[in-house]
Amino acid sequence: MQAANEGAATSPECAKSVGIRVDLPFEQEVNAFVTQAFEHRTFFTRLHQFVLTSDAFVVAPGGIGTVLETMMIWQLLQVHHLENTPLILVGKMWPGLIEWARGAMLSAESPLANAEDMTIPRCAANADEAIALIREHHAAWLSKKEKP
Repeated sequence: MQAANEGAATSPECAKSVGIRVDLPFEQEVNAFVTQAFEHRTFFTRLHQFVLTSDAFVVAPGGIGTVLETMMIWQLLQVHHLENTPLILVGKMWPGLIEWARGAMLSAESPLANAEDMTIPRCAANADEAIALIREHHAAWLSKKEKP
């Protein structure tokens, strides 16, 4: 996270560097590039703040907590509690998760999701692909905004 905070800090007139964290005894302190920090006692309230303040979700490889938060965001998009917000999964670990979901949840005998639900997350191999997806989404958003 420090790299993202450091990048935002290079253009303070364009971006704020915000840290949203859970207070855990074994976690490091807020890094020096964060201009505004929020501390939460629970993962749930932290995720809720992420959801409320995010225009896009870009997820890097991570552990069980990262997967849990990613699935919760996917569900919020699936049931339209979040609208028009890209969920971009970066790295090699994510295509397998999407394939598992397709195989397990779209079975013919008792489907647990719709095929279009599987298109909600977009996989990107690297940061350049993720940025391209964000730009694509932003361009589509701008064109919808300009139409009366």
